[in-house]
Amino acid sequence: MTGRGLGARGWWQRIALGSVCPLMLAFARPVTLSAQQKVPLVVHHLIATIDSATYDDVAGSQFLGEMFAAVERGSLSGPDGGRGIRIMGKYNFLQLRRAALPHDPDGGIKIVLSSERPGGLEQLSAQGPFASLLPGERSIVTHEPTHDFSYDELSNRLRPSGADSTSDRAGFEVLQYTPAAAARQFTVDSLPATRLANSRFLSRFYDSNRLLAYLTGATLAIPVDDIAKIARVLRRDGVVVLAEGEGAIIELDGFTLHLIPPWSGAGVRQLKFALTRDVPANPVYTFGPHSRLRFGPGPIAAWDFNSR
Repeated sequence: MTGRGLGARGWWQRIALGSVCPLMLAFARPVTLSAQQKVPLVVHHLIATIDSATYDDVAGSQFLGEMFAAVERGSLSGPDGGRGIRIMGKYNFLQLRRAALPHDPDGGIKIVLSSERPGGLEQLSAQGPFASLLPGERSIVTHEPTHDFSYDELSNRLRPSGADSTSDRAGFEVLQYTPAAAARQFTVDSLPATRLANSRFLSRFYDSNRLLAYLTGATLAIPVDDIAKIARVLRRDGVVVLAEGEGAIIELDGFTLHLIPPWSGAGVRQLKFALTRDVPANPVYTFGPHSRLRFGPGPIAAWDFNSR
């Protein structure tokens, strides 16, 4: 996992805290967790359903689309398409949807991990039980694609099944790009078919001149049964999962996933980001009545939802 560290506790946070001198930073290398996992897994993207006031502010923000990140708005193509907003990072991205009761309740979450190692999805499926998702089960056809093909149109996905199935409030899937995707990408970057890194396939959507580098952490409030199921599936793969009451702290390469019970409401509670550079004066941006995007100190940002 070149270029990624230990998520919310990674090297970039220590920079912000001033505990590492500049000379040490020149030789610093991130430490990964993949050696502990049977199939190394990373975060590909998160989908969060948010209240309409916050969604509308995000959709209309010039700052987010012109300075913070490459942003897609409107009808989105791909397996997770439909109306929404995608905020693209180098290794992963965030997708936001507007709550539309009763079919898409405020607080719905979807976590999509990926395997970047050839054969990883097949090895993961043997740990079972998993269901393979057919194209018709995971694709939404749109008529306003923003690119010649979507971010993961050519990918296979697994979803935990049977006793491990999660509810519609907490979708959980693992994807892997296909040889066909690698062959198509070869015409752009000339890299071998075995190179299945997220960054390769997201590169055409990512803008390194903007502030966002990638997501490094998330705190998500989901049903306790879903927390237990996701934790069980990931422990089976050797992922570091720490129990926290009925919640869990999950350490993936470059990302800390904090799952908490929805006692004060379901949905995204906080997102953390690594930035490409510092933002002068550490500004705070407000979206909707209770959402704050805070920058710094250092090349980091945190987006709090439902804060009072």
